[in-house]
Amino acid sequence: MYAMEVLRWVASARCLLIITAIITLASIPCEGFSPSLYGVPNYYNGHHRSPTLVVNLAGGSSSSLSSVPSLSADMEMNQNTIQSTQVQLDSGVCAEVMYGLPSMDEDLTSSKNKNSNKSPLVFIHGSFHAAWCWAEHYMPYFMNRGYFVAALSLRGTGGTFAGEGIKKVKIAEHVQDIEALLKYISCQEGFVKTGNNENDKKNNKPIIIAHSFGGLGVMKYLEKDPTVATQTLGGIILMCSVPPSGNGKMTMRFLKRSLVDSWKITAGLAMKKCIQNESLARELFFGGRNNANDDNNNVDDAMSLGISDEDVRRYQTYFKRDTVATIDLMDLSKQLPSAIITDESSGCAPFVSHLPPCAVFGATDDFIVDMEGVKETAAYFGLSEPIMIDSPHDVMLGAKWENGASAILQWIEHNVETD
Repeated sequence: MYAMEVLRWVASARCLLIITAIITLASIPCEGFSPSLYGVPNYYNGHHRSPTLVVNLAGGSSSSLSSVPSLSADMEMNQNTIQSTQVQLDSGVCAEVMYGLPSMDEDLTSSKNKNSNKSPLVFIHGSFHAAWCWAEHYMPYFMNRGYFVAALSLRGTGGTFAGEGIKKVKIAEHVQDIEALLKYISCQEGFVKTGNNENDKKNNKPIIIAHSFGGLGVMKYLEKDPTVATQTLGGIILMCSVPPSGNGKMTMRFLKRSLVDSWKITAGLAMKKCIQNESLARELFFGGRNNANDDNNNVDDAMSLGISDEDVRRYQTYFKRDTVATIDLMDLSKQLPSAIITDESSGCAPFVSHLPPCAVFGATDDFIVDMEGVKETAAYFGLSEPIMIDSPHDVMLGAKWENGASAILQWIEHNVETD
């Protein structure tokens, strides 16, 4: 009799936890704004670790789309440098845009840099992040290989003010900002070909690369007008993207597999505990573990460490700054990308035939987006399988960042670039 009562209690507690987790996961935050924490000159707080990269974080005054200086201006002075500027986009916000020009390293001459057929790469971040996450490794990596690169801080982050008192940002507003950034880049001399060679024009269209929640913004952008997207983009890459059905189905899968892991995701993201809890932030985003106090492990083994404690703490300060205003998930739930799927058996978006080359990447050590979610996204883009890389969720940060970068480069060279 006593045993039965205990089982009933456990069952009720489990049910309560499941309900609580589902409710709290429904409020997982996206990008936010914190005027008290954000200061452009101290964006990296002196901790940027790339010795070949000089990050100009002095910012600048707001300017209109037509009057802002060309991103490709003063090529010689800005080589190997990531610039951070505020750009007044047509969407109505003054957005932070980080950008870099092709490196002069190796055989890249000034002439080739200015007239390269390589497609500009446009990076879109996910929740708890902003443009800074791409500037750490990926932007210099691709600059050194002859690419123009640009990263947007979405509306509501520390770099892109959503408006006084605004605490929720709609997915449509993120779509507007992505669309406006692509328009802005297309106006930049040296980024998109304007000559008579049709092949050059085709090859020089921007490739958009989105991570995690940023992937949903790209899906909604494509849904808005697939024809315009095809005319604008040379390629589409999604990495560890939240699937078209959002977090709901994944939440139920997590709950069935592991209550402990479900609670970590709920506490870390919905309750923002990853901002204070280093261990949780490491497990959710970066993988690996800190073995510095373990005598049986080599403390210099970067792969086992995943990421240093110093970097985790540094990134947590960015997380805090970029999660004050959050995505309006009630609004999003009414217009998830999966809603437009007409063929449930394939899970394919109806507009895939209009799209340029697409790739969906997943991470083998992803704590946040599961394999089913990655496959759902691949199916949405009409792909038979995703491309899996050895990495945690934050493919652009941590010890294994180059696995994702090299996979992207290889895909671009085989599917988009022809030179």
